[in-house]
Amino acid sequence: MSAQPQDTTAPLAEPKQAAAEVIAGRPGPTARRWLGPAALIVFVLFAIDTFLVVQNDVLPFDISIATFIQQFNWGPLVYPMELINLSAGIWQVLIGAVAVVALFIFERRAGWLLLIGSISSGLDNIIKLVISRQRPPADLVHILNPTTGFSFPSGHAVFFTWLSFMLAFSLAPRFTPRIRPILWIVAGIVIVLTCIARVWAGAHWPSDVLGGVLLGIGWSAFVLWLPERWLPSPTFNWFRRRARAAS
Repeated sequence: MSAQPQDTTAPLAEPKQAAAEVIAGRPGPTARRWLGPAALIVFVLFAIDTFLVVQNDVLPFDISIATFIQQFNWGPLVYPMELINLSAGIWQVLIGAVAVVALFIFERRAGWLLLIGSISSGLDNIIKLVISRQRPPADLVHILNPTTGFSFPSGHAVFFTWLSFMLAFSLAPRFTPRIRPILWIVAGIVIVLTCIARVWAGAHWPSDVLGGVLLGIGWSAFVLWLPERWLPSPTFNWFRRRARAAS
């Protein structure tokens, strides 16, 4: 008897299904089986980056990447990069607060997701104080706007990573399957542009923004891994009962 041909697509079926559930903003059992390990892997990578930063004032790739980014002609992209760099301190707090309140009004589940995601910015501030890494010096990189405070991880990278990720996830159920990939692509562009902007301004080393992105993604994946009873369904909004009564 001839051997039956093996289905080589079977091992990929579950991760594809998990990714589809996350992109749709509706994580099911399949997605949660992958989100937990994914969050753990990302946190391990963040721990490795943190260890390397603690052991070295400057990582081997920091200067070369920073020099390339600062010497590259970014054209009109400098305008959104400047806006990103300006959104520091109180402005980040205001942007995050407005986004959380707006989504809470729009839908409780979305607001709740964004609020839990914002905890990563608090973790960022604690880690900054513990690591106490100094910002890039002027003798190694060009400082566009002098910035105070510690460097690792990048607060901008953490903030815009969790904000973009959780906004895309929270709003995905409201869009058609054809539009959802665009939502996630925009989120990815914002995250990448934020990382480039912080190195371009001389405010952070590449290892700082790498740590910020890993912390933001890891925390976001952890939030999505939470049991469904902690996260209301996409249809759980403020005016559902009133709308039903009116009909």
